[in-house]
Amino acid sequence: MKTLRNIAVLFILTDLINFGASDIEGKIAQIRKDFSSTNAVKNYVIKEVEDSEQSTDSGVVKYYLQDGVVKKIVAEYFGESGNNLTEYYIKNGKVYFIFDKTEKYNVPYYVDSKWYKENEIKNGEIFDKRKSNFFEKRYYFDENEKLIRYIDENKKIVENGKKLRETEKNMLKEYFRIKK
Repeated sequence: MKTLRNIAVLFILTDLINFGASDIEGKIAQIRKDFSSTNAVKNYVIKEVEDSEQSTDSGVVKYYLQDGVVKKIVAEYFGESGNNLTEYYIKNGKVYFIFDKTEKYNVPYYVDSKWYKENEIKNGEIFDKRKSNFFEKRYYFDENEKLIRYIDENKKIVENGKKLRETEKNMLKEYFRIKK
């Protein structure tokens, strides 16, 4: 009798886990549809603002507005050792998806043979954009701006609740900063 009860509890728990997973998959599917719809719009009004808070070289934030409502924000920052592009997708005033792409240069962009001579350093590796490394991250949020999935630069889905909450906090902090 006890074994039968344990088996029944196991089946119920399995169903609940599968329901939760399918619920997340349903939300991810909707996020992907919304993402496609947002990017399909061709007549955005774009407001561009300089932002030097994240980079000493330069930075720009572009706000994509439709009927006066921000639908997408693109923040791009340039530095001596790489650049970063972060796209924030917004629905009903809340972020639902963030795409982050980082390019890391092989050496700072100003390093060439002339730079080695001027600094009296033996020649070494020079800047070559073709040797850059690219890293992409994806962040999926529910309708309450809670992070439900994070895909890291190694294309690994991060499911650890503590890691998700920590990542959510960091991403939303930057989003709220540039949203103003």
